[in-house]
Amino acid sequence: MSYDLYVELGGETQEDVEAIVKDDYRGIAIPDVFERVRLLAGIAARNEGVKDYAVSGDRRRGGGYKSLVHAVKPENTPYAQKLIRSALARLQSLGLMPTVPDLHALPPGSWFLQFTFNLAKPWISKDDDPFYVAESVNPVRKDKVFKVPMIAASSWKGLLRWTVMHTRLVSKKDFLEPDKFAQERFVQTLLFGDEKGEEPRKNTDFAAYLDMLKPDARDEYKLLLRMYYDAKDNDPLPHHSGRLMFYPTFFDLIDVEVINPHSRKTKAGTHPIYLECVPAGASGTFTLIYIPFDLFGKDKAAAREQALADLQLVAKGLQAMFLTYGFSAKRTSGYGVAKDEIENLTIATRYQPYQEEKTTLSQLTQEVQHVAF
Repeated sequence: MSYDLYVELGGETQEDVEAIVKDDYRGIAIPDVFERVRLLAGIAARNEGVKDYAVSGDRRRGGGYKSLVHAVKPENTPYAQKLIRSALARLQSLGLMPTVPDLHALPPGSWFLQFTFNLAKPWISKDDDPFYVAESVNPVRKDKVFKVPMIAASSWKGLLRWTVMHTRLVSKKDFLEPDKFAQERFVQTLLFGDEKGEEPRKNTDFAAYLDMLKPDARDEYKLLLRMYYDAKDNDPLPHHSGRLMFYPTFFDLIDVEVINPHSRKTKAGTHPIYLECVPAGASGTFTLIYIPFDLFGKDKAAAREQALADLQLVAKGLQAMFLTYGFSAKRTSGYGVAKDEIENLTIATRYQPYQEEKTTLSQLTQEVQHVAF
């Protein structure tokens, strides 16, 4: 007997594939659906002739990996019923789901924003798991421990920053004077942190793009940054964290999209490509917290005024990201947008939290006006 699961339960045949999918392999139950997917990957790696069967099973009867993650109703897939539901419950019981913190322990002006949304279109991403069923399957990003489809906190930050930059700088660059452009860029830097590629004497990436977008505003922006952080002219631009901090989002469903490239000569399908996704209708919870640590010790009234202005800016950015621009791979093709209706909206400050059981994203900028600072 081997003490390695994948050696002991390794297989090579179609019968092995069927037994793993049915959770009755050599008399051993394998309740963890993700481990069944890994075992199918082992079979596909051992026997090239069984690879397609391990992925999609029989053409008429189905089976294989596809039967674990796809159903007419995504909530009925084994992956959703036996893995995601229990994993989400475990995350909740361990206190790993984001909840309102003690805002009195944070600087004045801090606020917390959370709501539950539903997808209007599928969400697609790319996981970094090197060992999956086959190269024809693109795995959706999952939590490394619980294997639940998720959007990482860093992804939310990048997506919202891009949306705010696009709506408030790119689309208005021809109408903003250089000083106004520099001021807006400075405000976004305080929210999201220093720009990627902002290196001494060598700007690249995000920083270089904004420099080229409005060249005559570049020096004014750098002057604002140096004055705010009390940096000298010959010092490099200061590295700093932004006021916004994001939490990951976990989804409750999984599915697959299929792309079947066709031959230009025969007009027949060649080899299907399976894209794991979170399907339309799946729900997730978006959460972020705003901590103006750079305003700590300064005038409290000014900090609260700035906090409200930043909350309104974020609300507009969230509306654009969720409803218009999307937050998924292939978002230019319409993937990864949310339905307008949201639930359990919570905006908490040091005072009484503002809550709405049901509202809409299109009303979010109106909702934040009710928040007390």
